[in-house]
Amino acid sequence: MRLLSISLENYRNIEAGSLNFKKNRIFFLGANGQGKTNLLEAIGLSASLRSFRKAGMEGLVRLEQKQSRIFYKFHDHDENEHQILLQFGQKGKKILELDGEEIKRFANYLGGFPSVAFSSRDFRLVRDGPSERRKWLDLVLSSSSKEYFEALRLYHRSLRERNAILKQGGGDKELNAFEKSLISSAFEVFQIRLKSLPTLSSYLTKYYHKLSDGVEEAGFKYRPDLNPENEEDLTARILDERSKDRQFGTTRRGPHRDDFEFVLQEKDARTFSSEGQQKGLVLGLRFSEFEYLKNSLGKIPLLLIDDVLGELDEKRKANFKKLLPAEAQVFATGTTYPESWEKESWECYEVESGSFTKL
Repeated sequence: MRLLSISLENYRNIEAGSLNFKKNRIFFLGANGQGKTNLLEAIGLSASLRSFRKAGMEGLVRLEQKQSRIFYKFHDHDENEHQILLQFGQKGKKILELDGEEIKRFANYLGGFPSVAFSSRDFRLVRDGPSERRKWLDLVLSSSSKEYFEALRLYHRSLRERNAILKQGGGDKELNAFEKSLISSAFEVFQIRLKSLPTLSSYLTKYYHKLSDGVEEAGFKYRPDLNPENEEDLTARILDERSKDRQFGTTRRGPHRDDFEFVLQEKDARTFSSEGQQKGLVLGLRFSEFEYLKNSLGKIPLLLIDDVLGELDEKRKANFKKLLPAEAQVFATGTTYPESWEKESWECYEVESGSFTKL
């Protein structure tokens, strides 16, 4: 994929801006707080309509404005041009058009224009609880598999309905009706996670090995909350939990409680890794995401790199640059220029107070 241009109106601190990109390496230069990350975030919205910085759309519309508009032009892998229009208001309601046609079903759009964002916020994937890791995994698998997206959507809908019945003290017949769809979708979610995580782990092993100069081995292990052999086994487990679920008024077991852990030198990286090792892990994870999406979709995702290089030691910085795939379009931010010998390879824009000047 290549992003040819982006135009923005009333997006965060950007009143209006329009940029056209000629190269595969684009660098946004400026002091902190000027809008570099805002622009990178806006580019990333084209992939999943989600910010890589925060949950929800609140705060993305410029202050005292009612609506933001972002217009993108892409070339796909066959050099066909596509136009995307994204509009959303303060409350986050979105209108999405692709080549002049409004997109009604997000499943028909997701995975069409993939991107992978590298950010200092990625540390939360190692350090925080399982919720952040599940969100990352669900987005990667939903972007690469419509079957997963639909199974996950059905599972969460069934989960909400079952929880509502539990809170209301509903009877077994009501629960039986909703548990059929919950169990079938839960098992499909589990099966796809079980199949996909070893592949993602092998990619992480490969990239972390390169980032660390082959000194350390990394990967991750799937920790399913339930590990059913088949749908009948899962049905029995859900029934066994029903009485306790009634007491708590919620479904306590299932894929919504799954986790995976980063493993470094065969130990839990959350407990036994240094800050430098965690930096390497999250970088390796994002490269793994890139390779997984590329191979699953047959498309080359954009790479969005938000001021990551300044946080790396010289060894990891050099190895990180070597790993950047030549075929991918890369958008990066920083407070200083790329190294002098690299300047000619980057198309540079200076960012100041939400305005952009090509250098």
